[in-house]
Amino acid sequence: MKFTFPSISEVHYGENSTHNLGDILRKVNAKRVLVISNHSVHGLRFYGAVLSEIDIPYEEFYEITQHTPMEELEHATEMYRNKKCDSIITVGGGSVIDAGKAMRYFYDMNIPQIAIPTTLSAAEFSPSAGYTIASEKNNVRDPRLVPAAVILDPLAVMETPQRLWRSTGMRAIDHAVETAILNHRNQLAVDFSLKALSMLLLNLDGDTKETRHQCQIGAWYSYFDISDSALGLSHHIGRIIGARYEIPHGITTCITLPEVLLYYGRKKYPGLSRVSSHLGFVTEDPEEASVYLSNLIRYKIHSLGLSSRLSDYGISESDLEYILSKLDGERSEMRKLLLSMV
Repeated sequence: MKFTFPSISEVHYGENSTHNLGDILRKVNAKRVLVISNHSVHGLRFYGAVLSEIDIPYEEFYEITQHTPMEELEHATEMYRNKKCDSIITVGGGSVIDAGKAMRYFYDMNIPQIAIPTTLSAAEFSPSAGYTIASEKNNVRDPRLVPAAVILDPLAVMETPQRLWRSTGMRAIDHAVETAILNHRNQLAVDFSLKALSMLLLNLDGDTKETRHQCQIGAWYSYFDISDSALGLSHHIGRIIGARYEIPHGITTCITLPEVLLYYGRKKYPGLSRVSSHLGFVTEDPEEASVYLSNLIRYKIHSLGLSSRLSDYGISESDLEYILSKLDGERSEMRKLLLSMV
């Protein structure tokens, strides 16, 4: 067994932790920084507050869109090079943070990146980055891709729209659930994931500064040991349908996780009982545990006002061949699983 420490140097958390940005830039010896975001984040009051904390020359690129298309990475890299930047600040959700990581992967892994998330995707804690080419999801992975520093300021998320906030929170719940179920070796990963699950389920429907900050910490815990913990089928299917059909990451979880939990139950995954017991339903039967967890997650999705079917996004049975072609496993079982999501 082993535990791989993330290569993040520091995580600043709490209200006004963005005030530490200048000190972080000095630590990484930044002289000119590229600030990466998207159009919606660029218009936030908080974004202006971030810029006010930067005491060195900076450039802005705010053209990143959902699922991080490669052409946008190329444009951002061109600006980085032409403007002679030496560091990156990413302000936004998973697609924005992944843009910074993917740029570094293809251009220079040694570029220091500071991540200020505005959603609960937890991309800032992951050593991988997703991007798309012609609606096909691609992924790069390297321990050095984790940003040098992360800032979890509740002021960063108070302007995040409720639907985006709650759906990315479901994504963090997905991280926690699959880690706790599938990890059979590392107790630290399991313990942090279970703590994350409790925090997120309790606070995700709140809109106060405190509940949103608790969710920020919960998202951090959900990805605490991502370097050692493989994520499962819910994430894999989510990446496929998200890129192909332009479904936001958080919404893909709402579609996949309840049905994948039932699939895990049919396969008798022992970790299911661990998670259901933590949430109050004590059983040694994985299938019983899977039904309980599936119903709980499904109820949470609907209570948050989030859609949870492929058909809500125009995907029908005739579209399943493409998704099946991207999945491992016994074909009839995978088809049955996908049909349950339509």
